Amino acid sequence: MGKVAKMPKYPCTFCRKNEATQLCDFVVGYLWTSAKDSKGCMIGGHHETCDNAICKECATNVAGFEFCPSCNKLHAMIQKGHDKRRSKVNIDIAFGRYEG
Repeated sequence: MGKVAKMPKYPCTFCRKNEATQLCDFVVGYLWTSAKDSKGCMIGGHHETCDNAICKECATNVAGFEFCPSCNKLHAMIQKGHDKRRSKVNIDIAFGRYEG
C-alpha cells in the first residue's frame, strides 16, 4: 500500500509542500503615528512588511532579512536599475554640516 503524504498545517504560499515557518520581511510601506504606548511614550514611525508566509527553502536571506521569492525578484530588479548619485548634500549630512 502507498504512503500517505501529510499536508502541512500552514503551507508555504509559494511551494505549498513545506511548513511556513516565517513571514517575508520586505518593507512595502512606512507609517507615522502620533499615538502613545502604554507607558505614554510616542510610538512614532514604523514600517509595514510583505508578510507572505514562507518556508526556509523558499526564503532568501538578504542582509539578515528573509524575503519571499516575489519580493526577492523585486529587490533584484531595484538593485539592478537603481541610479545612485553622489551629491554635496549627502556629503554634508555625513559630516554634520547640513543645515536644512
